[in-house]
Amino acid sequence: MKLTETEHSSSRVEELLEEILDEIVDLEAYAKDGKRPPLAKRYRFKVNDTAYVWDKPHITGREVLALASLTPPENYTLRVKLAGHKPQKVELDERVDLRHPGTEKFRAIRKEQTDGEVQERRDAPLLDADRLFLESYGLPFEIVQDGSTWVILRDFLLPPGFTHQHVSVAIRIEQGYPLTQLDMLYVFPKLARLDGREIPQTQVEQSIEDKIFQRWSRHRSGENQWIPGVDCLETHVFLIEEIFEKEAAR
Repeated sequence: MKLTETEHSSSRVEELLEEILDEIVDLEAYAKDGKRPPLAKRYRFKVNDTAYVWDKPHITGREVLALASLTPPENYTLRVKLAGHKPQKVELDERVDLRHPGTEKFRAIRKEQTDGEVQERRDAPLLDADRLFLESYGLPFEIVQDGSTWVILRDFLLPPGFTHQHVSVAIRIEQGYPLTQLDMLYVFPKLARLDGREIPQTQVEQSIEDKIFQRWSRHRSGENQWIPGVDCLETHVFLIEEIFEKEAAR
């Protein structure tokens, strides 16, 4: 995602040679058509499914969050969705080329979550939008019925510091979803820290298709409440990525 000095110089020369369009270029439309967006005066893209317009062909992660009024930006994790690829994390001061082929939209989630216990819930159906996300996320997945509806992501890559590098991550689809929030995560095989320190709130086990998963009791904080219409399986998966990173850094 970051541009080297040579790439930046070449990109700048190319921009100067192109005719600048007066119209607003919609990035999502060009991404779906597999075309590189032309040089234009303004670019339209979505942040958490709300459209915004930007007047430069490049934007930093910090600028994306400010444009979407998601402040302070340090409280959010940002990802850019490239058509046909797994969403990529964008650092606050990292510059994104809006004209890169396939650049489609951004997704931002708050970082906070807490450890704790909640009562069990029942299953609910999976949405078509969730299936599209799973197909684009880049990992093998299954949707299984075992007392509840479970989405299981296979070969989930973990940050260093755990006893396994890849695990299966299960997510229970709660009754009433997407109005009802998704909560917690379940891991197989069980994880421990390489330094021997205990991982809090991971002692409960859950059987899913005759495998014993380790339940990570992690919940949204008061500053990071579930927002129907914004939050979904996609944002919950990104939150799970943050949970593993936070534990590895603890």
